[in-house]
Formats: sequence, C-alpha cells, structure tokens
Amino acid sequence: MRDKPYAGPSDTNDFDGLSPDEMAKTLHEYQLLGECFETSNDEDMMGKGWAIDDPLSLVKGHGNNLRRAERELTAAVALARHQGVSWTAIGDALDMSRADARER
Repeated sequence: MRDKPYAGPSDTNDFDGLSPDEMAKTLHEYQLLGECFETSNDEDMMGKGWAIDDPLSLVKGHGNNLRRAERELTAAVALARHQGVSWTAIGDALDMSRADARER
C-alpha cells in the first residue's frame, strides 16, 4: 500500500474559489484518479489535493512497471503449468476465465 501523500493544510477546501464549472471538472478528475488508485475510492480522493495539473506525471515510469509485471506473470504462469496447475486454477487466480487465462 502506498504512503499517503502530503495534501497541504487540512483547513482548506479543494473547491475554494472555483467556479461551478471548475468544481465539476475537479470533481471529475478526482473520480478518474479514484478509479486508477486501487486503495482509494472517490470519497477518499476528495480533500487530498490530488488535482493533477500534469496527468503525464502519473504515466511516466509505468510502462517499465507494466512490462516487468507482464514478464513476471508470464514466468509465474509457466512455473504453475510446469508444476501441473490447471488453467482453471490459473484463471481463478487471475480473476478471469480458463479460456482467457490460456489465451493470454
């Protein structure tokens, strides 16, 4: 689980001084971020100052992480199959069907 980032003073509101349109845009950004951070829901994201001016700052570096995770998953599945683990069990572990696990 990641550390909670510093969000600035707690006596401020992320929506202070914003127009209704700006508030709606900021709220939508919180919702989008809440979908990508698995440990936070929309409500948890609010009030933390996580309005991201440069969304690419979240993208940078994840390509390497993704490629590493894919290599590790491929190796883990190969080991599981070598040890006789069924495609059904692998699919269950990956939260997907047997056919999807085998195809992937």
